[in-house]
Formats: sequence, C-alpha cells, structure tokens
Amino acid sequence: MIMKRPELLMCDIDGTLVEKGGVPEGKTRKILQILHDEGVMLGLASGRPVDQRTIGRFRNWGYDFDPDIVIGVNGCEIWDKISKQKRKFNYLPKEMTRKILDYMWDLDINVCVFEDGYNKVLARRKDWMIEESMNRNKSNVIFADKERFCENDIPKLEFHYNEEEYEDIINELLSHHKDEGYVWIKSFYGTLEFMKPGIDKGIALEMICKELSIPLKEVIACGDMDNDIAMLKKAGVGICLANGSKLTKEAADFVTENDVYHDGLGEFLFEYLDIES
Repeated sequence: MIMKRPELLMCDIDGTLVEKGGVPEGKTRKILQILHDEGVMLGLASGRPVDQRTIGRFRNWGYDFDPDIVIGVNGCEIWDKISKQKRKFNYLPKEMTRKILDYMWDLDINVCVFEDGYNKVLARRKDWMIEESMNRNKSNVIFADKERFCENDIPKLEFHYNEEEYEDIINELLSHHKDEGYVWIKSFYGTLEFMKPGIDKGIALEMICKELSIPLKEVIACGDMDNDIAMLKKAGVGICLANGSKLTKEAADFVTENDVYHDGLGEFLFEYLDIES
C-alpha cells in the first residue's frame, strides 16, 4: 500500500530516528528534509523533557528548521511552533513518588527525575546514561537522597538498571505493588518510568492535533518502545522499527524491515510514500 503525504509525521527519537545520541543518516536524514520541503509537519515525541535542547534538535542535526510539534516526557509536556508555548499535564504527585521509592529504593538502582528539564536533573548516582546526558545535553545534575526526590510533583520517576540482574526482580515487585495512582512503562532497555495515569504520547498527540485541526487519520507515527504504543494506535498509520519491543511491533500497522542501525525508517518511508531515492 502506498500512502499519500501525511499532514504530520510524528517520530520518537532514540531507537526510531536515531541511535541513542546519534544523528539521522542515509534515507532517514533525506526523508525529513523532503517532507519538510513539501509542507508536511514534523514532530518529535520523546521521553525527554521539552526545552530548547529538544526544540532545537533538528538544528543540532544540521537542518535549518525546528520541529512543528514536540511532545515530551511521554506526553506530560507539549510545545508547538505556532504558539511557542510549553504546556504541562498530569505531573506525578510527590506522595506517589514516595510510595514508589519505598519499595524500589532498596534495589540500589539509579533513580532520575527531570525536575526542570535538563536544567535541573535529580539522580541518585552517576551511571552511563546520566554521564551521557551530562555530556550530550549539558544537563545540570544534582545527586540526591531519597527525601529530595519526594519534595515536588514531577513529570515522571525514572529508574535505570541492568536488565540481566534486575529484570525479574523488578517484574516481581511491580506485580505486588499495583496502584491506581500511577502507571509504569518501559521506555528503553533497562529503563522503567512511573507516571500519573491519564497521559501518554497518544493522548498528547490527540490533544495537539485537535488544537491544530490535524485529522488523526492524516498522521503517521513512528516509534520503537512500549511508551510509543499509544501514539502508534492513535495515529492513522503506526510504524514500529525492526529493533522495537515485541508489544510495540504487535501494536503497529507496519514494522520496518531494517532496524534503526541500518536506516530502517528512511528505507520504509521512501517506499511507503513512493518517493524516488
């Protein structure tokens, strides 16, 4: 099936458009420029906070334009180029943060909170993800104890861990600590995120499309991990990368033949949109 041009192409960043910390290459790089030149709106939907680092992502990649829409922190933050305003939704209450930390803290795994975007990041310790963020995003990281994490309502509570060592332990803990006050999702391998119910990338996509009068059926959404599922389901067409999680592949309309390391999204979109390379 060949699709006409969408009104909006909405993409996750890490694992979809680029390797974590990378830049778009090959046909993936070309397709973004082609669609922009043809008047298709381009959006980023990420677990990252919305600030100038995210809004300026395309320019950092060497393009001469900004995204039209940015959905951040898995839907808790939205920015668009028309209003140039960032809106915040559904922060996790500090009481829920304490409740989660009461049973997760003893695992001795890293904890991370974007208290004010990358300008104020709380972390339990420096791990490779925190170090990369400090180097790549110039994050201002404050190393904090348990009590400090519980001082304010937050967009999400993020844990980093070694999958081989902790995956089964964490899954067992989660099965015994279900609560209507929070939901959890795996946004990257070895990354677990807790958020307040009622917001996700799909809900945020629907909200911004309504504001900008974009029919959801005219949206192509692309992702790779569980936090992208709601967005892929909400869009007219949902595409999962070959490197994506099992659940995300099952939720998508299409799965690319190649993974993000081998230009998977660009290869797929060139063929799907019938663009000559």
